[in-house]
Amino acid sequence: MQLSNTIEKLPEIINIIGDMDIEISSMTYDSRKSTPGSLFVAIRGLKSDGHKFIEKAVSQGATALVYDREDISVPENVSSVLVQDSRKALSFLAANYFNHPEQKLALIGITGTNGKTTSNYFLQHLLSSAGLPTARVGTTGAAFKGVEVDLIHTTPESSDLYELLNAFVEEGANTATLEVSSHALDQRRVDGLDFRIGIFSNLSQDHLDYHNSLEEYLKAKQLLFKNLSSNSIAIINADDASAESIIEGCEAKIIRYGYNSAADYQILSHTVNDDGLEVNINTPNGSLLVQTNTVGDFNVYNLVSALSAALELGCDAKKLLTASRNLPAVPGRLEKMVNRAPFQVFVDYAHTPDAMETVLNTLSEAYPDNKLISVFGCGGDRDQTKRPIMGDIATRISTSAIITDDNPRTESSMDIINAIAVGCAGRSNYKIIQDRSSAVLAALDQASKGDIVAILGKGHEPYQEIMGERKPYSDMNVVDQYMEQHGYSA
Repeated sequence: MQLSNTIEKLPEIINIIGDMDIEISSMTYDSRKSTPGSLFVAIRGLKSDGHKFIEKAVSQGATALVYDREDISVPENVSSVLVQDSRKALSFLAANYFNHPEQKLALIGITGTNGKTTSNYFLQHLLSSAGLPTARVGTTGAAFKGVEVDLIHTTPESSDLYELLNAFVEEGANTATLEVSSHALDQRRVDGLDFRIGIFSNLSQDHLDYHNSLEEYLKAKQLLFKNLSSNSIAIINADDASAESIIEGCEAKIIRYGYNSAADYQILSHTVNDDGLEVNINTPNGSLLVQTNTVGDFNVYNLVSALSAALELGCDAKKLLTASRNLPAVPGRLEKMVNRAPFQVFVDYAHTPDAMETVLNTLSEAYPDNKLISVFGCGGDRDQTKRPIMGDIATRISTSAIITDDNPRTESSMDIINAIAVGCAGRSNYKIIQDRSSAVLAALDQASKGDIVAILGKGHEPYQEIMGERKPYSDMNVVDQYMEQHGYSA
């Protein structure tokens, strides 16, 4: 594609230098991925500034540049475009370069503190079962037919996201579900995307290291709904305290779900049975009795949010009821490890106070006569205020708890653990084992017949991030190896 076509309708251009009719072979914001004929977009990140890597990008073959710092000297023989905000420009450039794949897909954005990934899996399954070829983007990666991509971020950078959407379209998708993080909203990664539906799950303490306050975190989440058009639909958890604040200034059609009597999709009741859960829902088109194979009160919300979206898109209710009986297992989300051990092991991604309390309460209520052993830590370089809160929750609900590493990142591992332990003051039902694999093994060794072991915080993640390096590690692999060594493999 010619550079002139790539920058078409690009807003806030300050200056253009060089030939705009040159052919662009690729575009990137990562200088390491620059190749001969590529367009390099210099954006400013939290830790580094892409403008510092312009020379490297050019040395690797980049022939075009978009940037936003007027103090930068542009190398000779490079076509360049100076803009007001190169991060904002990135999404426009990507949309043009990939021929606007977002216009060929019904996009559904899911945001909230907890439940995004599970709702995403449920919704992709329901829509696909109802005849809509649906792709998925989120914390566990991107997936549709021949497209399987691991992602570093829940919501990719805008150019990566547009590239994914283009791949989905080429594979035959007409719908895509996206987890939309607060970071992505604040950093304009989803700029230019016209979401057909926006879904809000809940809001509780998380990412305060980035947003500084719950109020700023809320404002970031609001952006998804403020950017919805009058032709869009906002699906809101009416039971969450932030529900009405989230949709302030939203022009979309508002649909509420939950137990609240004002909900359009009102949960009348749910009961546990041998097959999972039976959920009775009152909808705008009558009542639905939904049998599902999932468990946990929180999954009632995840299911109903997904059902609401599918029904609002016009999917056949009978097909959705059939599909609800066989919802997919979500990696690392209250995932029961399959083995022959005399005790049960669950792995979950819970890394916020609210998520941890929900998971531990779910397990303690499901197995009221069993001992509950939890293993958890807190991530480094993240919200420090939640650490003692999570220590309190774990030792209050668990029979016994083991505090260990999560992803310490650039912080001292023991400093994090000691901060967690502050919340355990006055209790003796915990111990500290710094090395995470040793902590998991200790919990398994401690477990007796009938006990429940909950390993929390990392879920599906196949690594630990320590001092800037992602080292291979998986809670699930540690459990599987233990079971094999003790003759409990399934």
